[in-house]
Amino acid sequence: MFDKLMKVAGIFSEALRDAFTFLRFNAYSPWVDKSKRSFYKIIIEAHTIEKGLSLQDPKQLFGKDKIRFVMNALSRYDVSHSTLPAHMALGALEAYVNFHTAAGVTDPLLDEINCFLREWEGKVPRPWKGGIKDYAFESSLPPDLQHLMASRSSIRTLKPAPLRPEAVFEAITMAQLAPSQCNRQSSRVHLYQDPKRIQQLLALQGGSRGFAESVGNLFVVSSEVCAWGGPGQRNQAYVDGALFAMCLMFACRSMGWGTCPLNLAVDHKTEKAIRHAGGIPEGERLIMMIAFGEPVSQQTKVAFSPRRPVAEIATLHA
Repeated sequence: MFDKLMKVAGIFSEALRDAFTFLRFNAYSPWVDKSKRSFYKIIIEAHTIEKGLSLQDPKQLFGKDKIRFVMNALSRYDVSHSTLPAHMALGALEAYVNFHTAAGVTDPLLDEINCFLREWEGKVPRPWKGGIKDYAFESSLPPDLQHLMASRSSIRTLKPAPLRPEAVFEAITMAQLAPSQCNRQSSRVHLYQDPKRIQQLLALQGGSRGFAESVGNLFVVSSEVCAWGGPGQRNQAYVDGALFAMCLMFACRSMGWGTCPLNLAVDHKTEKAIRHAGGIPEGERLIMMIAFGEPVSQQTKVAFSPRRPVAEIATLHA
């Protein structure tokens, strides 16, 4: 009975720590760097313009308040922090004008946007990477997709040799294609190749016993709390981070590497120790670790890990 009470008390303790972390680092927190907060806010609002333009029949002059908010926010934004929000906002605004010009629409708002765009010429190099683009949806899946998914297993027989950082960054670039709510891109990935540091991090994680010494490459995937705001978004950092982590594992598999995801279902004390050991900022929530590298052999053994029948997990709502 005492053990059960302690576990219940632990749940409340961890929930309070979660609440404190979210209050301290969320999008409305005055203690978070202003440029970082503006980065996410501009991306979110610019994305609403993109979504409006991507509809089958966009409403003319939609989102006037959003348009003006984006222009005002970008005017106050420090592009030295990152040019991405400027690219996305300017591209969306230009696409908005082009859409209405093609439709023969005139309005003072469009003149205002054109004036704003002229002011930004030269400040952010073209092409502005925002707005909408042509996309051809293939009716059939790529023939290698099913093989790629089926060939991914947790590999624990890895060569300890560090991989070329350039190749690892190529895999990370592929993983950035993961979906992200309102294109926030809050996911972060920390790469470690120093054997001593890797062993320190794996010891804190505690789930790699038996093969930790063979790990020469380690990711810690995290997500910035600053990207989210309000009680309804308190867990979204984990959603975006998990989607990114899955894509990162598929990207590694496409490079011919093995991966082994390592959960970070840890208490706040351990999470703090991992952040300290890994040099990870306090405002990032840890999602998971991923051990990866070249497999020792093309032929190896992995856990069978059978999946449940689809009928057990899928419900058809007629």
